[in-house]
Amino acid sequence: MQQEAPFRGFPVYEPRPAGAPPPPLDGIRVVDFTRYLAGPACTQTLADMGAEVIKVEAPGIGDETRTYQPPEIDGQSPYFLGLNRGKKSLCLNLSAPAGAEVAKDLVRAADVVVENFSPGVMRRLGLDYAALREVRPELVYCSLNAYGSEGSHAEQPGFDSVFQAESGFASLTGDPDRMPMRTGSPVIDIAAAMNATTAILAALLCRERTGEGQYVEVSMFDTAITLLGYQPMNYLADGVDPVRQGNAAPVATPIGMFETAEGGPVYVSCGSQRSWEALAREVLERPDLLEDPRYASNRLRNSNRAALVALISEIFLTAPRDNWIARARRGKVPIGAVRSVGEALAAPLARERRIVTRVARAEGGDVPNLASPLRFGRTPVADPVPAPRLNEHFDEVLRGLLGYDPARVEALAAGGAFAERAKR
Repeated sequence: MQQEAPFRGFPVYEPRPAGAPPPPLDGIRVVDFTRYLAGPACTQTLADMGAEVIKVEAPGIGDETRTYQPPEIDGQSPYFLGLNRGKKSLCLNLSAPAGAEVAKDLVRAADVVVENFSPGVMRRLGLDYAALREVRPELVYCSLNAYGSEGSHAEQPGFDSVFQAESGFASLTGDPDRMPMRTGSPVIDIAAAMNATTAILAALLCRERTGEGQYVEVSMFDTAITLLGYQPMNYLADGVDPVRQGNAAPVATPIGMFETAEGGPVYVSCGSQRSWEALAREVLERPDLLEDPRYASNRLRNSNRAALVALISEIFLTAPRDNWIARARRGKVPIGAVRSVGEALAAPLARERRIVTRVARAEGGDVPNLASPLRFGRTPVADPVPAPRLNEHFDEVLRGLLGYDPARVEALAAGGAFAERAKR
């Protein structure tokens, strides 16, 4: 017998109360030419903040992530569902002049365009910033690309794990005696999406002040470099390449993962003097460690890391994980249980924060929903709407928004605007 999907056990989303103020981006319209992860994550955030996002997809195929199955939810890819909440879907053959014509009509009625094609593709389609600025001078046009729109790598494709490798990010992940490792989560994609969202919001604010739109660009490679945190500045200061530390951190001690007597490991991150003192006194119940001259300061603890980590490891093995977590909560010490994804989603705090809910489909049934992490005091985020079926909003967009009559739609169809591209 097939097991019921875990999301069925989570609560149904409770809509915003009647009369609540509109979301922050209410009235902003976005034409979304993105697919895969970074671009859709950016436009989903804009949709969460109330923007109307029209996702332009290839006829018959759509965003490639629609095919990322199994698993599946009522025939749809969870990957796609998790990145396209709150959007409208319209299929256009952009390589046909008639399809590009419809896209330009959409832009005339829009505020923002977001695209993550390889550099040069939008220009060949006649939909690059130079062309669309003529259609809509106030347009904010965001390009999410691999290595930038100019330079030796401009035409080179790339994906998250490649950027982790090239930027040095992977060189920091894993144990020192093993090969570098990429992270399990596509952090470069996610960070690029955040950067793109920030850039778009800044450009919209600038437009509000000046009346002028602009082109903004976010490079995945640039994002990866800046995601290294403090490591580039450390290298630029002394010329020493950082090495993999496993679960430790080179700047402070004790930081790392410790096995417990039962229930799994805990992660300790006591990088300040205050947190170290609280750890020794409130969690380990070893105030004598504070009198040990080897551990009196962070510099000394770093110099004597091996001895201190060995000592702490023995202490943590004397009691179950929940015991240590309870002590850490009482003492306000930064320690967390090391959980699987499923354990994290089902944890009491995640339920308290209502991170996971279920959202009803208009045609019946429901889908899981991961809540937006953005919380506004006066203008709450938009109520979540499940990701669209392919071409679900054809009539709403063409006839409702653009005002096309049946003859116009028929003529566009004859021109190949909605036809699948021939397979090569």
